[in-house]
Amino acid sequence: MSDQDDPAPGTRVLIVDDNVDTVRMMKILLKRKGFQVQTANDGAEALNAAATFRPEVVLLDLTMPGMSGQAVASALREGATTADALIVAVSGYGDQGVPEAFDHLLVKPVDHEALMTLLERADRGPGA
Repeated sequence: MSDQDDPAPGTRVLIVDDNVDTVRMMKILLKRKGFQVQTANDGAEALNAAATFRPEVVLLDLTMPGMSGQAVASALREGATTADALIVAVSGYGDQGVPEAFDHLLVKPVDHEALMTLLERADRGPGA
């Protein structure tokens, strides 16, 4: 997908990370690619945002102060509107494998091609 492409209604992506710069850069990238983007900087904010935004994809930092990414992912899996969301763990630790309640793991710094591949698959729907 190039910057010039106009994807059919953009997939709703929730970016959750306590690093404000990381969130800002990912938001810019994804909005340019046509995705609808909401952001949060901690677990409680993420759960509140998810309740109203109803994300199809969640990019979720694992290590945040207060509520961990694992706790957020587990809560999202229990939610009626987020149980089937694609939840991607974003972590600086690549040797742990994909944590429970997550569908994928991306290691920081996030490879933008790998991220776009995941999101384009989500944008086409299940089974794409």
